[in-house]
Amino acid sequence: MLKSIIILVTIIIFPAFVIAQCTAYLPPEGTTLTYANYNKKGKQASTTTTRVTKVETKGDELFYHVHQLISTGKKKDDMESDLVFKCIGNEFIIDMQSVMNPEQMEAYKDGTITVTSNKMAIPGDLEPGMDLEDGELKMVVHMEPMTINISARAFYRKVEAKEEITVPAGTFTAYKIKGYMETKFAFMRFAYKSVDWYVPDLGIVRSESYDNKDKLLGYTELIKIEK
Repeated sequence: MLKSIIILVTIIIFPAFVIAQCTAYLPPEGTTLTYANYNKKGKQASTTTTRVTKVETKGDELFYHVHQLISTGKKKDDMESDLVFKCIGNEFIIDMQSVMNPEQMEAYKDGTITVTSNKMAIPGDLEPGMDLEDGELKMVVHMEPMTINISARAFYRKVEAKEEITVPAGTFTAYKIKGYMETKFAFMRFAYKSVDWYVPDLGIVRSESYDNKDKLLGYTELIKIEK
């Protein structure tokens, strides 16, 4: 469960390239962000390294290619993934596949996968009190002799405040966004609340996850920025 939360967090998240006034929530090409991921007891469970490997323009869209590595200190347990985020108009679009747990998806690598999704966007003109659109991803995995349905949904997303926050990587002015996440794998369902602090032209600097009783499940903090 913690790994699923970490993936959601590290969606992740980050000077801005502006096309049609789009504010990016990823850093420039070549920048590496390092996060520490903690469990509910405050013990560090893993480290996430997020590197923007390429930024390219296609028409009026700006694409960010990102490589992520989640490490627990044991190489055999490392999880790597490549994601694509983009700026369109006044919106920064988050790749919904980034919320899926790569360890679980590895089990389906030999299957045939069909993906449908709608965008999960962050507007460039965030304001406290603003409601944000839902994001949803559906995957159908066909592996003989069975078919598995997988889904992820982000909903009830709202900008709660604009405030100053201090993390190991520094002090930033951030937008505090609260929302809910639900993932389903076959007959299993996981749901939790997330509270994220987004910094324009950088990304998430802190994220917290809670269960349905508002008990802390874990949190993530930005600890290093390398250019």
